[in-house]
Amino acid sequence: MKSVRSLLARLPARPKESGLQISRRKLLAVSISSAFLAACTSPAPAPAPSTPGAGATAGPAVATGGDRLDKILKDGKLRVGTFLQYKPYTFKNEKGEADGWDTDVAKALVADMGVQAEFVDNSWDGIIPALQADKFDAIIAAMTPTKKRALVINFTIPYAMAYSAFIIRSADDSKFSTLEKFNDPSVTVSVLIQDASHVTMQRFFSQAKIQDFNSAEEAILAVQTNKVDASIAEYSFLNQYAKEHPGLTVKAVNYPGSSQPLAGGLTAGPDNDHLRTFLNLWIQHFFWSGQFEPIFKKWFPDAPLPKPDRFVSPI
Repeated sequence: MKSVRSLLARLPARPKESGLQISRRKLLAVSISSAFLAACTSPAPAPAPSTPGAGATAGPAVATGGDRLDKILKDGKLRVGTFLQYKPYTFKNEKGEADGWDTDVAKALVADMGVQAEFVDNSWDGIIPALQADKFDAIIAAMTPTKKRALVINFTIPYAMAYSAFIIRSADDSKFSTLEKFNDPSVTVSVLIQDASHVTMQRFFSQAKIQDFNSAEEAILAVQTNKVDASIAEYSFLNQYAKEHPGLTVKAVNYPGSSQPLAGGLTAGPDNDHLRTFLNLWIQHFFWSGQFEPIFKKWFPDAPLPKPDRFVSPI
């Protein structure tokens, strides 16, 4: 559409219509007024047709452009995605309740937020899809922020460090006298599917065969039933399991650079920016203030206290 200015330029300086003289300024005012009235009186555009079945699926808990932290504080509840099969990090206690290091970290977090925690159990391979489907607000479940995971979700700064280890039959202790013995094509190692221990295997034990299992306990059961030679997982988890199941021995992977950070997982996007900023600051204060010490000693009594400097950014 041609602009009003271009139309005015083509008019004679003093046009006449039915004996009336109309100035350019008046014509411009009339044109603008007409356009404004037309916009006000035009019918609203029809809504786009909905896709079949669209009404059957509820929308996300936090709309685009919203703030998840504000909603959590308003609702008085933080929904925590967990994996209750990894003692002493996350597991079900005798009462059937969520328990462990990560659970107590989450409880300390919500206490400082003034809200309640709602723990949502998941399979390990389904925990990230469940987060993306808005089944909960954050993952707090001994998860390592790998590059592959970071392509689909966001992470907080680390709130713990994990160490890989092998668990073997005690009868095979001499067979695996050194860690190098695990890096052999004749050795089969069971691993929890999508566990970060795959990174350790690829880096230090790439010659061994890998067999995935849907749960960490199933992976260890494969060792106990002579289906595999060893299983790899987090050291404290394997050490706890060996204490409760005689006939198993744990071999720590103490190579430099073999430790793994554990962090909280969030969906990516601006809706979680405020929540992620708060969680990062909370984690720093969790260590800086010493709040972590009684929780750590409760679940890892034989381990030395981690140095807060590892988790607190320098001021």
